Amino acid sequence: MKRWFGLILAIALWFSLVPNALAANTTLVPCKDSSAFLNRQKKAPDSYYFRQPYQAYSEYLVCGEDGLPHLPLDRLDRAVDVAIPIGLFLYIAGFIGWSGRSYLIAARKTSNPEEKEIFIDIGLAIQSLAKGLFWPVAALNELISGKLTSKEKDIYVSPR
Repeated sequence: MKRWFGLILAIALWFSLVPNALAANTTLVPCKDSSAFLNRQKKAPDSYYFRQPYQAYSEYLVCGEDGLPHLPLDRLDRAVDVAIPIGLFLYIAGFIGWSGRSYLIAARKTSNPEEKEIFIDIGLAIQSLAKGLFWPVAALNELISGKLTSKEKDIYVSPR
């Protein structure tokens, strides 16, 4: 009991007394203060399609020495700007791969699997796409059960 109390006390003190140390980004400045960005803005054609983005960039973004807007990832509020597209990309790529994998596995169990690979069976494809929607759960389930990976003895190694 004393050990748990000591651990909880140490954690509480650690989070309450130690200040957060965030690295300050010294190379990026607000775009409205960047001379290279303002130079680019002056050289841009005077039309709606150039004026509106430059106004938004100067208000909300930070620019580098090249005068181009950059996305700093030194703060957690900006990390979401990158984490969401990366997460969507990984989910969609996994969905496509898992759907194709489940289609090929299901086609292999039919009497003529080569024909199913050349001529897509729509019913089987829709079933595979439905299975692909929950691919993270299915992949984790197969990884835990050992069905997703091959055993060491089944992997052929060249004798060279």
